[in-house]
Amino acid sequence: MPSFPDSICLTYLHNFLPVDLEIVSWEPALVIYRNLLTPRQTSDFMNLIEKRDLIAQKTSDYGNQKETTHRRANGSFIEHGEAEITAEVHNKVQKRIPALNFTSAELFSALSYLPGGHYSVHYDYLTYRSEKEHDWWMKNMRNRIGTLIFVLKTAEKGGGTVFPSIGTTIRINPGDAFFWFNTQADESQEMRVNHGGCPIYEGRKVITTLWVRAKNQPILPMASTDSSIHASWLIPSFSSTFRPEMKTECPLQ
Repeated sequence: MPSFPDSICLTYLHNFLPVDLEIVSWEPALVIYRNLLTPRQTSDFMNLIEKRDLIAQKTSDYGNQKETTHRRANGSFIEHGEAEITAEVHNKVQKRIPALNFTSAELFSALSYLPGGHYSVHYDYLTYRSEKEHDWWMKNMRNRIGTLIFVLKTAEKGGGTVFPSIGTTIRINPGDAFFWFNTQADESQEMRVNHGGCPIYEGRKVITTLWVRAKNQPILPMASTDSSIHASWLIPSFSSTFRPEMKTECPLQ
């Protein structure tokens, strides 16, 4: 693996479509997709969420849902093709992020955080005491290889996403999205991507998440099986004729 700068911003082309990518961490991979959604798409997705009844969310402990103070947010699950905007966004990320197969993703998980809302540091990788506790997703689609979070609305104060093991906090704009791998290439847990939602002090934060499952992911057999999945695998130009356009400055998070 060649050496890489600590962090860069670049634009790659895929199917003649530009994608602005910011590498926060190469290994473990943590990246930001700038302006992945247009203002109209962001607004349409927000309007869809506003029409739904959001319920208090629970956390999962060994596959079992339970009430907890570790997470305070309201949310709802939305099918990929439930509305025109969800189908549009699902189709868009598949075209813009070709390294991942989003047909293997769970439903959109929409979350709204009001003042006091937060999510304590945790992993998205799922653990179970035995295979008997596996749900349909685990039995048929395997574990969560990665997490893609779209930011639809930001709070006036607070609401960043902290990654303590990487040593950074993600604060991005509506329409941006960020992604990381929850597993290594052998599908074992990536231990350095523990993360949490910082408390909201003022305003409201709204996000929607796609948890990408491991089944039918072309990136897995290509990446080294004895280490973290490097962020370079997310850049099509590393394996195509297109070369990234390097930028000297990244937008402030």
